[in-house]
Amino acid sequence: MFKKTIAIVATASVILGATPAFAVPGTDLKAIPVIVNGQKVKFPDTEPYISAAGNTMVPVRFVSERLGADVKWDNTTQTVLVSYNGKNIKMSVGSKEVSVDGVVSTLDTSAEIYDTRTMVPLRFVSEVLGSEVIWDQGAHSVRVTDAVYKAKVDSGEVELDPWGRELSRTQDTSWYRLTDLESTNFYSFYSQYKTSKSFISPRYERSDIYKEHADVLANKIRSYYEAQLNVDYRTIDETKFVNAFMSSASGQITMNTFLKSEWTKVLTSYVAWVKENKVIAKGYADPEPMSVIGGSGNLVWYPVHFKFMIISAIDTAQTFVDNRNVSRWSDSYKSKLGVWYDGYSIVGMSSVVANDGWSDEFGLRNTENMFTSGLYFYDIS
Repeated sequence: MFKKTIAIVATASVILGATPAFAVPGTDLKAIPVIVNGQKVKFPDTEPYISAAGNTMVPVRFVSERLGADVKWDNTTQTVLVSYNGKNIKMSVGSKEVSVDGVVSTLDTSAEIYDTRTMVPLRFVSEVLGSEVIWDQGAHSVRVTDAVYKAKVDSGEVELDPWGRELSRTQDTSWYRLTDLESTNFYSFYSQYKTSKSFISPRYERSDIYKEHADVLANKIRSYYEAQLNVDYRTIDETKFVNAFMSSASGQITMNTFLKSEWTKVLTSYVAWVKENKVIAKGYADPEPMSVIGGSGNLVWYPVHFKFMIISAIDTAQTFVDNRNVSRWSDSYKSKLGVWYDGYSIVGMSSVVANDGWSDEFGLRNTENMFTSGLYFYDIS
């Protein structure tokens, strides 16, 4: 039987009540990082999504309050009220009409309820509040910047990375430290790794090229885990699931007939298990491009923010390929039903090109990434 193996660098240790959901995201279920004034917003539960109409929808409270706005909810009229610097916005759930300081206009979408949260179109609300909104296609992310923060950036008071996130004033020799990551357990948990900055620095001399490659690799991770973290035994398609991995995998797998066949067996076996185990999950994978760790030769380690919930499963210790029939390098991670797991792990990527230090050729080298022993941590909410 083909065994999944992994080589590792080292091992270490509402604003609303129970309201029915009225909205369903479109087909794009990949994570959408939202960076407001240099800080990536951490959403406690419901994440932003692209609606069926193509609008980026966000939980209204968490973005508006980051911009300094006051948010209120009128349950009687199902209306969200956003106030900022004397400007007042009223949006009613299900209505495309919106009032700004008493002037009514019609949008191409409306506020909607999803997973008990009031979701609003990000661009409209942010721009009405006087902020600049930029969609970063390569990073599959959104940057929202108000005039005050933009002035700080322009004056050099704060420095941003190529993704619009604020670099910390407290730098060290190991990492390009980001202020939003400093508020997490990331740097302390991965303190044994000393080579991220030395790996990135020579490639960062052309930050645009570094970003281009980092985005390509990050989207391979997002695309596979979009399929993996959102499995549903009632609808899972074997061919689509296998293709999701193969399109993101390293050429060391896809260009080797034997390895490709063996990995296909692993993936098809997992699909059958999803149906037998009645697995339903939802989740997101959001890579950290300014924290990539260099390995030897054609190997890199990409830290990833994982967020997932197991909605249904008979055996909750075997819900993903990552924790099913694991090798000695990984843990069979038992999850609770109906709670969010939020934390980090490291995804190994390799290139079929010998001594490839950094290029688009890198891809996933295996499917055991989320629960590699000593390399992950998750908080429960």
